Amino acid sequence: MKTRDCLIYSFVVSGLGLLAPSVALAQDDVAPAPPPEAPAEPAAEPAPEAAPAEAPVAEAPPMEEPAAEPAPMPEPEMSAEEMPAAEEPPAEEAPAEESAFTVTTGIGFRAALRAQSSTNPEKLGDLAFDELNAEPRFSGKVTDVVGWTANFTALGEAGTANGGAPLAFELQSMDLVGQLDFADPFHIWVGRMLTPSDRSNFSGAWFMSPWNYPGVYFASGSYVGPRGTEDIGRDTGVVIWGNDSAGKFKYYAGAMDLDDAADKPLYAARVSYDFIGSEPGFYGSSTFYGAQDVLALGAAVRYQQDYQAADNDLTEFNADLLAEFNSGAGTFTGEFAYYYFDGDTQPMDSHLFAVLSFATAEPLGLGKIQPVLRYQMARNDDTDEKLSQIEVMVNYVMKDYFAKLMVGFVHSQADGFLVDDDDDPMTAAVATDLKSNMLQLGFQIQQ
Repeated sequence: MKTRDCLIYSFVVSGLGLLAPSVALAQDDVAPAPPPEAPAEPAAEPAPEAAPAEAPVAEAPPMEEPAAEPAPMPEPEMSAEEMPAAEEPPAEEAPAEESAFTVTTGIGFRAALRAQSSTNPEKLGDLAFDELNAEPRFSGKVTDVVGWTANFTALGEAGTANGGAPLAFELQSMDLVGQLDFADPFHIWVGRMLTPSDRSNFSGAWFMSPWNYPGVYFASGSYVGPRGTEDIGRDTGVVIWGNDSAGKFKYYAGAMDLDDAADKPLYAARVSYDFIGSEPGFYGSSTFYGAQDVLALGAAVRYQQDYQAADNDLTEFNADLLAEFNSGAGTFTGEFAYYYFDGDTQPMDSHLFAVLSFATAEPLGLGKIQPVLRYQMARNDDTDEKLSQIEVMVNYVMKDYFAKLMVGFVHSQADGFLVDDDDDPMTAAVATDLKSNMLQLGFQIQQ
């Protein structure tokens, strides 16, 4: 009886082509009987008289023979019709097209009021804006590999243009970058961008717990930090960077300060590793507001020959450590950074800061409460000049980096600084201690 089934199977194959496997399977389930039995129920064995049904089987459509088992037939029939369409390359390759030109936009806004006497910086008093700026941000992709970034800053506080008339507002370019993003481990960026340096430069004031950028000392009105970050943290050049697929190891190597042929290039490199957590991408952050636990160590070195003067070779080194852990009570953050400078034109030989902060787990009203404490210190070993600054502030974090209020107190001190006598220009500068106290109120939003 199995032999007859095989004959039927061969005969059906010649008529139905690709439907043979399903039909043969159906035939094996039927009780042994002569070929004409197929139209009848399996129990009706006397049906051999219906032999003429064999002829129509070869010519009839597949719907006739499996009348007793209709379920299997639609399945092979649809499969046969759909198979060619599924194998057509255009349907699968369409999502991989790289011709679309995309643009991403964003905006950031920061404003800060300072309460400080205009005649005696040690006293609180007059109220004025010491920060008011907005950052329009644009980026896009031409293909999966080719991209670009164009970010700007609009300064709202009064200033001057090349020593001329005062300006109420000023628009500056920050990032003008052409990007070749080949893979996570290898990117080439060209243009004006953040220089490879410390964590703070890749975070910016927008993505850190303290309000003021580190290295800004209010008592002396000076900035102490890596070369190349004084120009809104940017410089012009080429940077090669990348990170592993897990986002734990990251490297940067760049040749900067290439916008003036008279200057020697500034060579800069940075590496970092996250023992806990992950930080992929070019930019960084100095807090994650509890989104992840982080323990990361980074270091950078920079060198520039004949910086600002002949035979003045500038060498810099910095290292930073970030530890942030989310507990049931809230998020604890600790950050430490150390800087060493070797060069005659650098105002200080060393600089360091330490940050401690805590953000509550549950919001109070619209936001979480985050007290922050930061201590900074810088020293010139040749002149014994010393800078120190303590900042105590409380952030009201409504939406992480994107919406927060800040109120804080800053005490800044400059010891042993040489100050000229304004009344008698001929008098030699004398070592003087300077102090500054002020209250700050800040508001930050971005999207």
